[in-house]
Amino acid sequence: MLNETADEMMVTVEPAGQKGQSPDAAPAHSGTGSHLRHLAILLLVSLCVLLPGLSLLPLTDRDEALYVQASRQMMESHNWVDIRFQDNPRYKKPVGIYWLQGLTGLATGHGETSPLWVYRLPSLLGALLVGLFTYGIANRLSGPKAGLIAGLFAVTTVELALEARIAKTDAMLCATIVASQFALIHACLDPERKQVFWRNALFWLSLGLGILIKGPMAPLIIGLTGLGITLTERSFSLLRSLSPVRGMLAMAAVVLPWLIAIGVISGGDFFRESLGRDVLGKIATAQESHGAPPGTYLLVALGTFWPLSVFASLAFVFAWKNRREKAVQFLFYWAVPAWLVFELTATKLPNYVLPMMPALAVLSGVALTQGGLRRDTWWFRFTYFGMAAGGLILGIGLNVALYHLQGHVSFAGVALGLLVAAAGIVAWRLFLANRLMPGLAAMTVSAGLAYAMAYAVLLPQARDFWLSDRIAEAVASARTCTDPQMIVVGYAEPSIVFRLGTRTRLVDGPQAAALFSEADCAVAVVAEENSAAFQTDLARRGTPVSPTATAIGRNVNGMKLRTMQVFAKPQNAVASR
Repeated sequence: MLNETADEMMVTVEPAGQKGQSPDAAPAHSGTGSHLRHLAILLLVSLCVLLPGLSLLPLTDRDEALYVQASRQMMESHNWVDIRFQDNPRYKKPVGIYWLQGLTGLATGHGETSPLWVYRLPSLLGALLVGLFTYGIANRLSGPKAGLIAGLFAVTTVELALEARIAKTDAMLCATIVASQFALIHACLDPERKQVFWRNALFWLSLGLGILIKGPMAPLIIGLTGLGITLTERSFSLLRSLSPVRGMLAMAAVVLPWLIAIGVISGGDFFRESLGRDVLGKIATAQESHGAPPGTYLLVALGTFWPLSVFASLAFVFAWKNRREKAVQFLFYWAVPAWLVFELTATKLPNYVLPMMPALAVLSGVALTQGGLRRDTWWFRFTYFGMAAGGLILGIGLNVALYHLQGHVSFAGVALGLLVAAAGIVAWRLFLANRLMPGLAAMTVSAGLAYAMAYAVLLPQARDFWLSDRIAEAVASARTCTDPQMIVVGYAEPSIVFRLGTRTRLVDGPQAAALFSEADCAVAVVAEENSAAFQTDLARRGTPVSPTATAIGRNVNGMKLRTMQVFAKPQNAVASR
């Protein structure tokens, strides 16, 4: 564990167990009861922070909508190998998250009719696991108090709170990486470097699942960590302690069956798309308008890692003073090399650096338990103000944004926003008064209320923000049969397919008119700018029809206000010839 002298704030790494115990045992001063108590607190707080809004937040475009629709189609088609969005291959990412979402749908009994929140459960589970494994790493270094602090930091960060509520890869990917790092730190701090079955099984199986979820991301981060330790030690003992031959065989058993199957089915297109266009393409050029210069992630992380980022400077000073200690070196190699890789990558998205966040959480938890809150310079006193500033920005700013978008005020949102700001200010004052645990409690309350306000109140009330939901409501009021042919013109966000069904046709005006005329029963959703041409074409085909409903909302990608008109054709209404 890490022990510190009060005068020098230095740490030393010693075997965690006492004589006759496994070196992978918990710190000697902590008992099972203490662990269970801290884990119960962490799990309860995590659920309170991460659950609100899970079922209320509308479906987000574009990534989440693509994932959930492809997972639904796996259940509909019973094809669990080939990934499809409607008839188009979906080969940018491997199959792992689709399997988890589809199996969750089957396990809950909903199957292909699963509501959106079911697809989000794997992300919620991933976020919970991130908190628990972060606790485990910090506990291994400095005991259960450090573990609790680090776990709370992890689950209250802005980025993980978002990823826990949307059905994408990142929360579960982060969980697999932190699980592998949990095993790796136990091996790293084992002075005898024994081959321990549970530890090595967790390492390799988590790594394999990480590959199935997002390809090379997990091997990159974990590999750079292990490489850094190996080069520093000038020894391969860490690698040997991981049982590499048996471990890679186990990992291959997880990964290779699907990779071989998709390679055969796609004729190699999966590898060209995922590795060639997606991975290498994002390294070389900025894709999807997400380019930014190096250093961007450092600035962005001040917001996306809040409230953890408030303690970043304290953690960095602690790490520098203890830079020769193996545990600190491990956390450095976990966070810094991969972070630099992503800074140099052309395409930049905040979720890319999420797997490095737990390393900062662990470092901050250890620093706080061993060094305490520092107030000896104006800089540290200034950085703690970030707790109050974050609460004010979230509590007040999000309510202002809702008013700007919708033109009305949410009284529940304002009430929660004031509480968020007040709790942030209280946390700041407590930190300045050197009251660590009460300050962390206030911090957790501020963050938890902020996320409940955002995801359970403000975003669901921003009705113009969710055009696909407004279209689905208009279609439900206009449809004339139970299973009409759905046709959409001038709007191609993937969320509309999930809302209206897999058979929904996204076509241009002439195709829409032909489909509408030929179908026994149909509903066409047409952008206002395409409406006149669509009606003219229908009249020419002998199927004159007028719009029966209208949906108005913003196209999230670009925020343009759109008007969509809904045309319904009664069942068996045949065009005149």
